[in-house]
Amino acid sequence: MDIIQTPIETYTLNGIDVDVKRDDLVGDGVNFPRWAKIEGIRKILESDDIDKSKPLTHLSVYGSWTGWTLSKLCKEYGIEFISAYPDTQKFPQVLLERVEGNGGKLHPMRPNMMAFMQNKLNTQAKENGWQQLPYAFNHPTYISYMGERMKEVLKENEYDNLVVSIGSGVTASGLIKEFLEYGDDWWKLNNESRKVYSITMSAFSSTKKILNENHAGDLKNIILEKSPYAFDDMMDDYKVPFDCNEFWDKKQWYWLEDNIQKLKGKTLFWNIGGSYLNSIK
Repeated sequence: MDIIQTPIETYTLNGIDVDVKRDDLVGDGVNFPRWAKIEGIRKILESDDIDKSKPLTHLSVYGSWTGWTLSKLCKEYGIEFISAYPDTQKFPQVLLERVEGNGGKLHPMRPNMMAFMQNKLNTQAKENGWQQLPYAFNHPTYISYMGERMKEVLKENEYDNLVVSIGSGVTASGLIKEFLEYGDDWWKLNNESRKVYSITMSAFSSTKKILNENHAGDLKNIILEKSPYAFDDMMDDYKVPFDCNEFWDKKQWYWLEDNIQKLKGKTLFWNIGGSYLNSIK
C-alpha cells in the first residue's frame, strides 16, 4: 500500500515539547483541501467495492470538504460524481464552484438534520442507481490506510500520548487502533501503556459506537471529553502556531494547552485539517 506521509514538527506548549503531525499538508489548498482524509478516500475509490462505470453520490455538509475532495478524485478516475448538499445560504458558494469546476454535478437538498438528509439521499441513490461511500468513509480500506500511516510514524518515534480530535470518529479509529496496538491481538494490550486524549464534537454514544465497531482499542485508554466550545465557534481570538481546522483541531489544541502538564511522557498531536475559513475565501 502506497503511503503518503506529512512532516512532524515540534512546538513548545507551556514549556513542554509536543510533536505535531501536519496532516493539514496532505492537500495543497488549491487542487485539494488541506485535509488528512484525501488519500484514504482515494484508497476506497481504488478498491473493488467501487464500480467506476456507475455514478457516485455523497452528502457534503457545512464544515466538510467532502464534495471538493470527491469531485477532484472522481475526475481523476473517470467516475461521474453527484455532490449532495443542503441548499442554504450558509453553504459556501466557492465549494460548490470547485465541485462544478472538477466536472461534478450539484444535487441541492432541502435543509434538515443530517440523519434525515442522509436517509433521503439513500432513497434517491437507490431510485437513480447511484452508488455511495459509507458515512464518514467508515470503510475497512480507509481505516487500514490510516492505521498504516500511524504504524510508519511509530517505527521512527515513540510516544506515550496521542491527542487527536474526533468528529465522526472514523479517521481517529484507524489512528487509535494502531497507536494502542490493539487490532486483533487484543490480549497484548497493556493497560498502563499508551493513552489517547480526544475532544469529540459528537455525542459520546455515537463516538464510542464508531470506535468499538472498528476495534479501535480499550476505551479505558481513550479519554474522551466534550468541547467547551460550540461546533461553529471559530475561536477567533485564540491563535495556534500552525494551520488547523476551526471546527475540530483548534479546539483540541486549546484543550492540550490546558492539560499538557497532566500528561505523562511524550505527546503526539495529530492535526487532521487546515483552516476551513481560509478554504472558503
